[in-house]
Amino acid sequence: MILVKFLMILTGPNLLYSLNKRLCMPDRCPCQYPTHRDQYSNMNRKMRSPFLQCGFHAWAYLVSAWFVELLVWSFPFSYGVFLNFYATDPDFQHYSSSSLALVGSLSSGVLYLTSPVIIPIINRYPWHKRNAMILGVILCVSGLVGAAYANKFWHLILTQGIIYSVGGSLLYFPMTTYLFEWFSVRKGMANGVIYSGTGVGGVITPFVVETLLNRYGRRATLLSLAVAFLILSIPCLPFIKPRVPVAHVVDIRSINTRFLTFSPFWILFAANIFQGLGSFLPSLYLPTFASDLNLGTTSGTLALSFLNGASVPGLIFLGWLSDALDVQWSILISSLGSASAVFFLWGFSESLSPLLVFSCVYGFLAPSWSALWPRFVATSDGDDPRQASSLMGIFIAGRGIGNVLAAPIASGLLHPWYLTEKSHAAYGFEGYVRQYDASCLASTQLFEQGPLIIFTGVTLLVSSLGTGYRILDKKGRHQRDRARMEI
Repeated sequence: MILVKFLMILTGPNLLYSLNKRLCMPDRCPCQYPTHRDQYSNMNRKMRSPFLQCGFHAWAYLVSAWFVELLVWSFPFSYGVFLNFYATDPDFQHYSSSSLALVGSLSSGVLYLTSPVIIPIINRYPWHKRNAMILGVILCVSGLVGAAYANKFWHLILTQGIIYSVGGSLLYFPMTTYLFEWFSVRKGMANGVIYSGTGVGGVITPFVVETLLNRYGRRATLLSLAVAFLILSIPCLPFIKPRVPVAHVVDIRSINTRFLTFSPFWILFAANIFQGLGSFLPSLYLPTFASDLNLGTTSGTLALSFLNGASVPGLIFLGWLSDALDVQWSILISSLGSASAVFFLWGFSESLSPLLVFSCVYGFLAPSWSALWPRFVATSDGDDPRQASSLMGIFIAGRGIGNVLAAPIASGLLHPWYLTEKSHAAYGFEGYVRQYDASCLASTQLFEQGPLIIFTGVTLLVSSLGTGYRILDKKGRHQRDRARMEI
């Protein structure tokens, strides 16, 4: 302390600032955000550091956000294990697999779709973000507890499909709004690190859920998951907070909707919806697919875990790549690579080995699309953190539209087609779904996953058209600059 005071007397604060700049931050960052829109743009042009604040609180936010990501999304992304179990559960076995799949589709789709509703509200009333997250934890736990005592299909829809998802939204999206306060230039990589929590949870959760379901049954499993969710989420809440005190960032401005007039936004938004239509289907049907290949339920769980686990390095890699190069290259790698994996790996899988290879390749490329959203936001007019978080919610909702529509579309695709019994690969594979009529008499219905595989690959392939935003980006950039001058 004496040495610090001595240096300040001799050289003034400039020396200490210079040392801090070299050791901690490549660039100076202001102590608080200005409120004027033009000052946001000037600030962003000057900053080259990925971290707006160096120290414990920045890293504590990153780690806590990663854990929240893991907790909220690992259950919807592991629903394939629940689906396989519900198909033989006495309470739900008389419902078709396509109907039960709707629960998983809702559990992820509602999470995505509520983002454009929740994010503007919590941005308008930022002092309620903490209360929203606490309410979110309560609803998530309530949804899991309610599903434990469900004995009808609509009970599952309400609890595991809707209540859990609404609670997850209230917990998750307030956390995401702080990302643009703590991170600047390398938002893509930071976003990828946080999203990798889903992949880690997706590796662990399927095995945990399958073990608990087989040993203790549905009720004990869901109650145990509810208790674990509560215990693990509460310690994260104190560290998920804004960089600047709320009183300094309250802003009653309405969201600038001029981005709706920019062509790059619509191209990226459409590509995002198509990617959401196909990307969720493999994680939903892989366990069922493996069971119908007579590979056993553990093989299906292993394939799902491989898929989720491969998304961890994939999210970080594509997030880093979107920061290092133009985002169009990340779009091409994710869309074309995942579509090729579906057509040539999943479509020709006849045993466990190629199925696991598909899970790894697809898991590395398809779920990693989420890491590109911050760059989509920046391309679509996301200078100011408040505007950026609202735009982020719109892209997340676009993914949700695809996820919600995926299950109903898939149920219409699971039927015999031209290649049925004409190919030994998955394109011609026959499976049987056990159903029960009103008198609870068992029957079987033939289904075919070939059309489902083709639909998944085509939608992922169409999402590569998102690279077309670059053609119109120059014109869009001129429009955005002119729009900001008018504000």
